[in-house]
Amino acid sequence: MPRTAPRTDRPARDVQERRDRGMDDGRGRGPEERRARDVEEERDRGVSAVEFAILAPILILTLLAVFQFAFYYYAREVTLAAAQSGARVARTTPGGDWQGAADQSARDSASKVGKGMLDGGVQVQSGQDGDQRWVEVSGKVVKVIPFVDFHVSQRSRGPIECFRPDVGSGTACQGGGAP
Repeated sequence: MPRTAPRTDRPARDVQERRDRGMDDGRGRGPEERRARDVEEERDRGVSAVEFAILAPILILTLLAVFQFAFYYYAREVTLAAAQSGARVARTTPGGDWQGAADQSARDSASKVGKGMLDGGVQVQSGQDGDQRWVEVSGKVVKVIPFVDFHVSQRSRGPIECFRPDVGSGTACQGGGAP
């Protein structure tokens, strides 16, 4: 019986010998291809750091802008809630110092609901137009992006509520309402 060597050993030994002699890098490339690849890798060294240095400020500014606009919309909701709270008091207080009570209610609501959301305090104005009373709350949004100021202002208004008895002759509401 003739002795034959397995055919699979020879190609594997050839590849190993080429690697040992520096003629092959294991991927079928010779010395010229390796040198070209090394030059290309040398040229690309540090590119990731440069790309990061260019993109990082843009990404950070985008993230800050997202937070700034989220704060802006939340501050709008806070001022609207405060204006509605103040208008509720203004509409249900029959006379006297309804403006002081409405302003205080709006300030309290803004400080409870949006604690720290409005920078520099809250400005509250209230007034009356015939049988309608209104409260306007405004303020400056907390600044996330430097050198950019956002202001919010919301107004709530409604008719003055008054009690009129069911029997007898009703009385006119204070503030110009009809009987």
